[in-house]
Parts: sequence; structure tokens; C-alpha cells
Amino acid sequence: MPKTAVELSFSKLVLIIATTVFSFTSMSNAYYLMSYGAIPWYILAAVIFFVPYALIVSEFTGNLGQYSGGLYSWVGQSLSQKTAFLTTFLWYSSYTIWLASLFMKVWIPLSILSFGQDLTTAKASFLNIPQVYWLGLGSCLLVFLVMYLISRGFLTISRFMLLGGSLIALLFLVATVSNITLLITNHGHFAQPLQASALLHSPNPQYQGLFGNLSFLIFGITAFGGLDTVASLVDRVGKNRRKFPLAILVAAGLIMGTYLLGIFFWGASANWQAIFANHQVSLGNAMYFLMFNLGHELGGALGLSAAGATILGQVFLRLTGLVLFWAYIGLIMTIAYAPLKSIITGTPTNFWPAFLSKENKFGVASKAVFGQGILICLLIGVVVFSSAHAVNLYNNLTLMTNVSRSIPYLIVALAFYRYRQQQKQAYLLIEQRYVGWASGLVCVSILLGIGFAIFEPLLQAHYLDATLLFIGPLCFSLIALGLYRYFGGRTTSKQP
Repeated sequence: MPKTAVELSFSKLVLIIATTVFSFTSMSNAYYLMSYGAIPWYILAAVIFFVPYALIVSEFTGNLGQYSGGLYSWVGQSLSQKTAFLTTFLWYSSYTIWLASLFMKVWIPLSILSFGQDLTTAKASFLNIPQVYWLGLGSCLLVFLVMYLISRGFLTISRFMLLGGSLIALLFLVATVSNITLLITNHGHFAQPLQASALLHSPNPQYQGLFGNLSFLIFGITAFGGLDTVASLVDRVGKNRRKFPLAILVAAGLIMGTYLLGIFFWGASANWQAIFANHQVSLGNAMYFLMFNLGHELGGALGLSAAGATILGQVFLRLTGLVLFWAYIGLIMTIAYAPLKSIITGTPTNFWPAFLSKENKFGVASKAVFGQGILICLLIGVVVFSSAHAVNLYNNLTLMTNVSRSIPYLIVALAFYRYRQQQKQAYLLIEQRYVGWASGLVCVSILLGIGFAIFEPLLQAHYLDATLLFIGPLCFSLIALGLYRYFGGRTTSKQP
């Protein structure tokens, strides 16, 4: 077996796909934002976006899994090479800018694991150097460590993906079993009263009415994102490539089930008003509050003393920190590798200069990987070591990528419709008469998300934010077109 491919069992494929898309944080934040009211909106998000998109991605991997370009190949085969490059560049740019913040966020769960609280924002210093500078330096060192590991090939990447995925599955199992145990010991009584009206009305005053519910629907759609990223690795799983489309469908079912069950079972341990009345709770830490509370409540139900219940709460809290740390590492390795692989290996032969596209013995364009690491470090430096103006610049870049990250989903759905009109496929999931519905639902849900993303800051008179959201895709598209014209003139090859 070549070193560029890794033979993964079907169960491992399902685990990697499911835990790459599923987010324990999003599940917890859904309960924080809407309580039980999140459940019908997650179901709607699954119906109008995730189910049809999973079917689309499954068909693409089943028919075009032999190509290493992933998303690039899907769009290139269906529309054009130029559209494929523009789409993949938007996809890649958004993830690269997001990676800079992920490399800095990874220290939060590590701090919680080590100290039981987030100390990353503390105004401390060591050797008269502010802590924020040490965090920046540590993040940059971690960048190059991760890039080195990526350069060792997909076998190394898959091991970290499996580790992070296994730990996420373990954390979900611990939370679910603990909540069920609480239900049993409390004779079926939920900490958050379970009523039919709770599915229709959120206790959160910020999520009321049509506008509030619409904003949560967009949150739900976002929680189901990322399937295209892991699906772009299909060519690296050896002979099991044929099982990848089915693994996507099985994983999609698990993702939907775990989201809905997880939100539902939080009500067994967490009374919404009691937990979230604390003004220190936010989207960034709601999960940690929920897990500490779960451990504390379980300790009390099992007859532990107050001190013992607090210790069990700390155990749950630090377990969450451990799991999230490794989950971040696995996620970082996935999104630092898959989009770059697609844009480097998906393009025609000789598109990029030889030094940039040349693969090492592990099948990785290592110079491109380390070049990406330098870019990420520069972005981290903008945030950590520069002036407030530079930080504003990075924040503006992040805003510019919010819509850019959604557009590839839209183009993939359009490409699928065109692909089914043009090609004869060996692997079919959607009957021809329903192809338009599948593609249309994804397009409508994404356009709804994009429209809301731009409209919301306008309502709040944040006109600069709305403008950046709008011009972001335009700027990245112009850069992509410039790169395509410059490098595309090097070859006339039309390979996908």
C-alpha cells in the first residue's frame, strides 16, 4: 500500500466523519441559546441543509473519489476549472484565517485541564513579558509542530483525527450516561421542566420572535458544516474509498442523532435559569459550565458530600478540557491539510511552480504546508504583537471570511445539479426528479444564511461589518482570479 493512502476500517471512517462535523461545543451552545427550543430548529436545519448536502457529497465521493482534488474536482468536473479554483480559494482562504484563531483558542481547554479555569486572558507576565506574547509565541511554535506532523502524511493526520474523534465520542458518552443516571435517580424528573411549549419557546429573551428564531436556524445550519472538508480526504483512504459514500450517510445519521439527544439530555441536569443566570456564561464557555454542573449534580445524586460533588464536577470539567484540547488538534490538522491539498493537487499539472507543488515521500506538498504555516504565524502576530489597528485588521479579515466560507456550499450544490445533467454516474442516491429539490434546498438555506449574516449588522447600524461581509467574497474572488490568470497560463492541461 502506498504511503499516501491509509486503510481505515468502515467504523473508523464513520468515526472520523461524524466527529469532524459534530461539535460538542455547538450542542452545548444550542442548549444555552434555546434550551429544548433548539430541537425543532436543528431538525429543520438538518432537513433543509444537512440531509440533502450529505446526499450530494456522498454522490460526489462515490463517483469522483479517485481524484485527489476533492471539492476542486467536484466543481471542476461539473462547471469549469476557473470556477473550481475560485470556489476552492474562497474555501481555503476562509479556513486559513480561521486557523489563526484556532491555534490561539487551543490553549483555553489546556488551561482548564491544568488549572480548572481559563487563564489565557489573565493580565499576567513572565520574565517581564506579558502573557499574551507568550501565548502568541506558543501558538506559532504549535503551528510549525502541526505543519511538521502534516508533512509526515495522511497516516499521521488520521491518527490525530481518530484520537480526537474517539475522545469526543467518549465525552458524549460520559455526558449522556451521566444525564440518564440523573434521570433514574430523580425518578424521571428533568432539571429543566419538559413541556410541549418548551419546544416552541426559548427561555432566552434574545431568541424570541421570527428574527430571533431565524438567527438560531442559521446557527443550526452552521453546526452541520464541515462535511466537504473531511470528504475531500476520500482519495487517501485506500481501498476503503468505495465505502466512503456509505460512511458519509451513516455518519450523517449519527450526527443528527447525537445533536438531538445531547440537547434533550442536557435538560436532565441543567436548569436553564439556574445555570445561565450567571452573567459570566457565554458561547465560549457554556459547555464548561454545563459539564461542571453535570458532575456536581451527579455527585449529589450518588450521595457524595458537597466537597465530593465539587471534586466530581472538577473531574468532569477537566475531562472536557482534555477532550477539547485533542479535538482542537485533530480539527486543526484536518482543516490545515484538506483545503490546501485540494487547491494544490486538484489544479492541473504544472499549474503551481514545481517547488510549491512537489510532494514528498509521504504524498504531501510539504513546502506549501510550511508556507501556509508562515502565513498563519503572520496572522497570529497581527493579533498578538501588533497595535490595536492591526488587531482591527485581523477582525475585519475574519468578518470578510464569514460569507466566503458559505459560498462553496452554494457552488457545490449548483455543481451537483449540473453534474447530474451532464454525466452518467455509477453511484446514485437521488432520483433524477429530486435532484433539483436537493440542490435547491441547499442553495436556499445557504442564501438565507448569507442574507441574514449581512442583514443583522445593518439592523444594528454596524455598517462597516455589513460592508466587509459583502466585499469579503469579492476581494477573495479577485485575488483568486488574479492567481488563476497568472499561474493558469503555465499549462493547458484539463485534468480534474
